[in-house]
Amino acid sequence: MLFNRAEMLNRRARHPKFKADEIIGALNLQKGAVIADIGSGGGYFTMRFAEAVGPEGKVYAVDVNAKLLAYIENYAKENRMTNVETVLVGESGLNLPEQSCSLIFLRNVFHHLNSPERYFKALKRFLKPGGRVIIIDYKKGTALNLIALMRHHVEEAFIQETMKNAGYDLVDRYCFLPQQSFNVFQAVEER
Repeated sequence: MLFNRAEMLNRRARHPKFKADEIIGALNLQKGAVIADIGSGGGYFTMRFAEAVGPEGKVYAVDVNAKLLAYIENYAKENRMTNVETVLVGESGLNLPEQSCSLIFLRNVFHHLNSPERYFKALKRFLKPGGRVIIIDYKKGTALNLIALMRHHVEEAFIQETMKNAGYDLVDRYCFLPQQSFNVFQAVEER
């Protein structure tokens, strides 16, 4: 059952309408980069990132679901991907090495956060200087569908305002995803 859920999430992530190749291309990933894939789900983007950053890089698959992380860990082992590490988010929150990440990626996660401004303020400590935070999330649509019914969407303006209040600058924005917003942020340097 678990593997079915992980595989379903991965099938959905790689569906052409979600434009995974374009997302990866827009990120301009470098060999040796360190990425945190927060809300890694079935690991589709985790594995794509691991290939892009190479063995000298690292990808943290971060999730609240231990079974999905076990699936990712198993997949990484089977495919000899030694640069993937799973991180279970527990009661004490997220635990990554300080100033380790050149990129933190959240796809369809923002709308689940109870206190996003506080969350992103705390997230800063994991970013390297000049590191980026990528937020992709569903836009509110006009159609009545599962996303609308479950309220799994967030206004792009709210994301941008929240990030500004949390101490980030919007450095880029992409419009090629028809159902989702795609924003790139960097932490404002403290003076």
